[in-house]
Amino acid sequence: MNFRHLLLPIAPDQQLDESFKEVLYFANENSANVTLLTVIEGLDEYIEISHYTGTTLGLLDNATKFYHQSLKHHVHAFRAQYPSIKFATLIKIGVPFIEIIKAAHEVQSSLIVIDTHRKKKSKPCQYGSTTRHLMRKSDIPIWSCSMKPMAIRRVGVAVDVSNQEQVQFNEKILSLSMEFCSLTDAELILIHAWRLDTEGFLRKWSGYSQLDVALLAKKMREDHAGRMKSLLKPYENNLVKRKIKLLEGDAKQIIPSFIDKESIDMVIMGSLARAGIAGFLIGNTAESMLDQLSCSVLTLKPNEFHSPVLG
Repeated sequence: MNFRHLLLPIAPDQQLDESFKEVLYFANENSANVTLLTVIEGLDEYIEISHYTGTTLGLLDNATKFYHQSLKHHVHAFRAQYPSIKFATLIKIGVPFIEIIKAAHEVQSSLIVIDTHRKKKSKPCQYGSTTRHLMRKSDIPIWSCSMKPMAIRRVGVAVDVSNQEQVQFNEKILSLSMEFCSLTDAELILIHAWRLDTEGFLRKWSGYSQLDVALLAKKMREDHAGRMKSLLKPYENNLVKRKIKLLEGDAKQIIPSFIDKESIDMVIMGSLARAGIAGFLIGNTAESMLDQLSCSVLTLKPNEFHSPVLG
């Protein structure tokens, strides 16, 4: 199960509002474990000194105790609303994104949940540095929760079927997405953006007529549609409601527009920078697209990815 244990990092000064509501409701419905984590940063310079002075050691101890009490207060409030969740708390000292990734492995978390709405950000994916680091360097999936908590009824799953080398990664994305939709009773919309990148070149230099280019584009579209259907084939008997959506155009523009227009509640996608492949949902293209989304977003890495944080 991909959602058995959720890690919720909470900043020391963070006021918990409605941002985590959809996540905690989901965890409660599935009797998941939830670990609340606070990372205390800015005290690194005191760690070495603390070996020599009780004053500094006391400062660290007091800060740790204070934030432990704060997390326990959150747990006490949450337990009344979410009785099926098994809560735990954890305090770390250091660089937030590094300690979050390490903590996720320490508690064997299957998902890291991030609230990115603080500091007057208007959209969940207008990421600060911590969230961007996590998106790039965590081998554990990241769920960036929506500002407006709501029941998740429509899930857009963005995949790149243009490259056969990415088949295994697409299968992982779809497997996680099917499980999530099964647990939430949501509709799955499998999305792929495609375009004939060489169209201008074909017309100008190869002697291709407008009809030739149109036929080539049609063939490409049919090929990509076939790959999308093949991706869903193992789930023919699955009860999750699903459909395929092929979008023609630049993924960075057309997918966020589609997500907004169709009122998608969550987007699940891969996050992987790979040289030599442009125009799809990886690397800089993914980050550009993420900044435009206002719904919840869940990103994950391929199995072979190893977090640089873990050495």
